[in-house]
Amino acid sequence: PGYYEGSYHWLFDGQVAEIKASFGPVFGEHGKVEGGIGIIEDISERKRAERQLRDQLHFLQTLIDTIPNPIFYKDTSGQYLGCNKAFEDRIGMKREEIIGKTAYDLYPQYMADKYVEMDNKLLQSSGEQIHETSLLYAQGTLHDVIINKGTFTDANGVLTGLVGVVLDITERKQAEAALRRAHDELEIRVRERTAELARTNEELRIEVTERKRVEEELRKSSEKLKVFAYSIAHDLKSPAVGIHGLTRLLHAQYRDLLDERGKNYCDQILKASEHVASLAAEINIYVASKEAALKVEKVNILEILEMVRDEFSTRLSILRVDWMQEETLPVINADRVCMVRVFRNLVDNALKYGGEKLSFVQIGYRDLENDHLFLVRDDGVGVSIEESERIFGLFQRNGQTAGGVEGSGLGLNIVKEITERHGGRVWVEPGYPKGTTFFFTISKSLRPSEDSALE
Repeated sequence: PGYYEGSYHWLFDGQVAEIKASFGPVFGEHGKVEGGIGIIEDISERKRAERQLRDQLHFLQTLIDTIPNPIFYKDTSGQYLGCNKAFEDRIGMKREEIIGKTAYDLYPQYMADKYVEMDNKLLQSSGEQIHETSLLYAQGTLHDVIINKGTFTDANGVLTGLVGVVLDITERKQAEAALRRAHDELEIRVRERTAELARTNEELRIEVTERKRVEEELRKSSEKLKVFAYSIAHDLKSPAVGIHGLTRLLHAQYRDLLDERGKNYCDQILKASEHVASLAAEINIYVASKEAALKVEKVNILEILEMVRDEFSTRLSILRVDWMQEETLPVINADRVCMVRVFRNLVDNALKYGGEKLSFVQIGYRDLENDHLFLVRDDGVGVSIEESERIFGLFQRNGQTAGGVEGSGLGLNIVKEITERHGGRVWVEPGYPKGTTFFFTISKSLRPSEDSALE
């Protein structure tokens, strides 16, 4: 006989609990087994906390992977703890290969010495650090970058490491070099014009005028350089805003110096940075849907739908989509802002992904014993069975129609978070290739903190 330990699922009082059980023999005076002893421990809360922690870590990793700037974080000994996808691409190594390594494993020694020196200065003083340096990319090319770093601590306030964000300024450096060359050329032109002033009074007048014009050009060029440098320093606080601002500046002031490929790159960067800003706003809504306290009050669903219909009236008219809803809808206990977001996201999803076949959006209601059941139906492209199993996940979009359609992939996940916080759930009825129906429930057990009369 020996000791045994294992984990089990146990149905107790109608609930499934996870338990840890340990068993062992009890020996008598002469070493014989006279019985056994067992210890049972309920580990449900610990397991639930572990799952929540894994979900949170997955969300944070997905979030930083969405950011186009390379991001890394290290411990106080200089070993990499993690990074985002953009950092992997620049270094040419997978995250699993980077974790545990130091700068000396990734870069030539002369570069690593400089990186470690700057890291140590930051760790000694804590706070933030911004410095300009060079970074060797996987292709063997050397890029000019600005690294914005800051320290972080654990829950007890003990310094744990640092995190850094990399902004590639190679193109900015090239633009500055081009401006310097232009400046030098203008200086030469000024000297040449000045030498001709002695020839005749008429030539003198012409040259003075020309010189003033050239000096004005020099002044404007100098001012442009100041504005450009100020924009760079200011926008480092937010990489997405920085990229967007610099690209607009380049597009507006130096468009004539760019070929068609350069102009297209500007348009693409502008669009990408605007998408990141939009994604940030969606993430704020997502966080609010998870963390903000619910303000439960009496909500008239007819009023909510009237508000949503007015918001989408122009799109409905342009797309020639009919709006249908039941004449009688309930007054329920819920968070008013959350209900607007749920209906708005579901209607927006139908209009955005319904395709050319979409002709109507219908809102329905069923009164269940313990829940209010709502449905949003359309006759658009529909959702496949495979898509229906993952469509409510983070950053997921309808694969049947997502091509060419802007979206953050957070809308349906926000609906899921809101309905679950209201004691309900959301699901979709697959109907590919035609028609989609989203169902969601709101628990009838919710009670307002204070009775509020509907206006």
